[in-house]
Amino acid sequence: MKNIVVLFFLVMTSGLNAQNEASFFAALKNNDTSIMDTYLEDNIDFCLFEDQQIMSKSAALTKLKSFLTNHKISAVEVIHKGSSKDKSSRYKVAKLTTNKDTFRVFVYASGEIGAKTVKEIRIDKF
Repeated sequence: MKNIVVLFFLVMTSGLNAQNEASFFAALKNNDTSIMDTYLEDNIDFCLFEDQQIMSKSAALTKLKSFLTNHKISAVEVIHKGSSKDKSSRYKVAKLTTNKDTFRVFVYASGEIGAKTVKEIRIDKF
């Protein structure tokens, strides 16, 4: 019985983590920076093309919102993901298709992509 309870919690935890990651990328697709706000650490490394800076999450969200306003998103597809050996950090790479161009989005997080874990966002031309 104890093993069943442990297995149940492991399955639920992995399901919730997948939902967190899916929610982050759904928020990106829907241009919902208020939801993305919950995922970002207070200061993040934000890179839009060649302009890379460590900034507050509010400044990063302002830049991201400006980018999303100028590029209507039609699709977001996670194309690669990975983690450190000890699972203390994770990253995902997504293909962002817009009305103007296609971009590569790199998201780096401490642990699972979840509340207050995203440390870095990079957006480059694909």
